Amino acid sequence: MPIPPDHAGPPSSISAAPDSLDHAVRDDASGSVGVGQVWSLDASGLDPERLSGEAGKIALQGLFVALIEAADLHPIAQPIWHVFGGEHAGVTGIVALSESHLACHTFPEHGGMTLDLYTCMTRPAPDWQRLISAHLGGAMPVRLQTRVFRRFLAGPQTRP
Repeated sequence: MPIPPDHAGPPSSISAAPDSLDHAVRDDASGSVGVGQVWSLDASGLDPERLSGEAGKIALQGLFVALIEAADLHPIAQPIWHVFGGEHAGVTGIVALSESHLACHTFPEHGGMTLDLYTCMTRPAPDWQRLISAHLGGAMPVRLQTRVFRRFLAGPQTRP
């Protein structure tokens, strides 16, 4: 399932991020500059059939489309998917965003997935539980461990 045309295209077609989001927030106490945030999720209790092979790839494509729309993200290229061979046939996916990137890796043998979303600005969290349950859930309750990291760079350095 490709990303909808209004969400993909060459970099020249990307719209600017809304002004209400802080792209570079300075922490005056330390002189560091905020340059975004990362959500790092570990999901378990997922349906193994939605995590493996071509069926897993299709389910994950649906999750990426829904997440991109819900979080108002802007892909700059189509996602790259790899379906592993063998008994467990997990799936890895990544998409470059004007905001940075979204990536996942599945572990069907454990009914789990890891997912990372990095954005170069802070923004509200998507409804991870609803999105992941809708696209990858099964008979068991979906359990999420979510970590959010703010990213900072050191402030301007002065030369002697």
